[in-house]
Amino acid sequence: MSNSRAKSISSNESHDWDSIKDIFATLYVTEDRPLREVRAILAEKYGFNATERMYKRRINHWQLDKNNKEEEMQFLAQKSAERAAIGKRSAFRVRNREITQAALDHYFKRKKISKVGSRKGSSGDASTPPHIVCYTPPDTPTPETSEGSSPDFAPSDTPSTGSDEPILIDSSPTSSALQVARYRPPQEKYWLPGSPNQLESPGHFKSMEILLSATQDFFQSTLIAKDGVDAYHVTQQAMSWNMRKFYVLANSVASYMSEGSWQEAQTAYGQTLEHVGPVLRDRNPILFVCLLQICCKFLKDGQLPALRPLLQLVRAMAAHVHSVSHSMHIICGALLESMDMLADIMTMGLFQAVDILKFRLGMEHPQTCAAGRGLHATLMVSHDYAGALKAFQPVADIEARLANAMRLESRFRIIGSLMAMGNLHQARILIEEAQVMVDTLENPEQKAQLTLGALSTRGEWLRLSRDPRAIAVLSEAYEFAKAHTWLHNGSWSLNARRALRMAKNSALSDAPLVPFIYWF
Repeated sequence: MSNSRAKSISSNESHDWDSIKDIFATLYVTEDRPLREVRAILAEKYGFNATERMYKRRINHWQLDKNNKEEEMQFLAQKSAERAAIGKRSAFRVRNREITQAALDHYFKRKKISKVGSRKGSSGDASTPPHIVCYTPPDTPTPETSEGSSPDFAPSDTPSTGSDEPILIDSSPTSSALQVARYRPPQEKYWLPGSPNQLESPGHFKSMEILLSATQDFFQSTLIAKDGVDAYHVTQQAMSWNMRKFYVLANSVASYMSEGSWQEAQTAYGQTLEHVGPVLRDRNPILFVCLLQICCKFLKDGQLPALRPLLQLVRAMAAHVHSVSHSMHIICGALLESMDMLADIMTMGLFQAVDILKFRLGMEHPQTCAAGRGLHATLMVSHDYAGALKAFQPVADIEARLANAMRLESRFRIIGSLMAMGNLHQARILIEEAQVMVDTLENPEQKAQLTLGALSTRGEWLRLSRDPRAIAVLSEAYEFAKAHTWLHNGSWSLNARRALRMAKNSALSDAPLVPFIYWF
């Protein structure tokens, strides 16, 4: 934001509320921040000072109340029932807040109240209030399961239709009525290394070219000015930030599915979808890195078939929120076309993202460092450990000078790369230094996350050193993760359990040890 704009906002003797309305709506509604935090940001960054009572009056005047009122939810239920009767699905926007059908159903279940709109004799004549928008959500299939069943995303052995869209197949082992999203591969035969048709279908060079072009367009539209590019949220990583919620929930879907926790995966998947619209409207450059890191997590956990419907929904929502020519719509399309070489296309895209952000914002900007972290994760999953260390070292050098938790996360990434490369001596030195830094942390949330990181990293070092103490340390990490289930929506406890299981298996075998890639 320019200095002149900031000054106009700070000149608030008469409280020029219109000057901060858009900023307030973004922080309070879109990012779902508490009023106390929004007041502090507006006072500190824009010099706008007002009492909490004044803010509450203004919230009512602007109709930005975040609480779901029962009469409004009853109206939505009635409208949804009317549209369902004529074969239409429904989603709503209430005071610029997205409310999906799943969120609507969850509200009535949580409140333990019945839907007036579903009662016999209810009236459907009420007009739609101006602050409520009803629309048909994008027609993208999502995994649906009944309790006790598992969503089947495995490739089908039935004949292909020639389309790479998910097809709803009636294939439940317990109920013929259950439908699940199952991916069927297209009819084209993908080339294998050494075959004479390596440059023919499916045309991955075209997908790469499309991705590179769309990536440039994406950053061109989001990097408006250096002072206007978000650094605050990228640095703070508050749990209330919509982008962080989207990232954490999507990653937890991959973790739950990889461990067979189908019910938890279904719940997390539904919650993830609720954040797609807000993050697309945010126009934050970090969305590109966030999306590719989510893809990387699904790839690491072997859940690519489940990633496909998520990418399809993001693509459809990008068209709904913006247009079919929007860069995020095109990026998702390129990723969907190249699922069998996803690691390569993600690596290429993230290298380009780092170059663009470095040129436009400088290497030290948090957005550039975030892209560097995403590139490191992708290279680690691709088993290019030396390349990951080389690409991430400039970011680690910058974040080593910071006085926040980012420098510790960077330290653990460096340690992970060194251990994967077999440099256990240097890794041990850095582990000891990191433990001292963890002990000095004061923020409870950061300390919990990085304490688990320290335990897990030390346990992995002991495992790779074939030290029998690894099982005890990783057991401690697992118990710590279970006691802090809020860490990454519970998915970190699954990672800790998986690491412990690997340590127990390693103790029973003399086979070469494969490094365990931790996820931040």
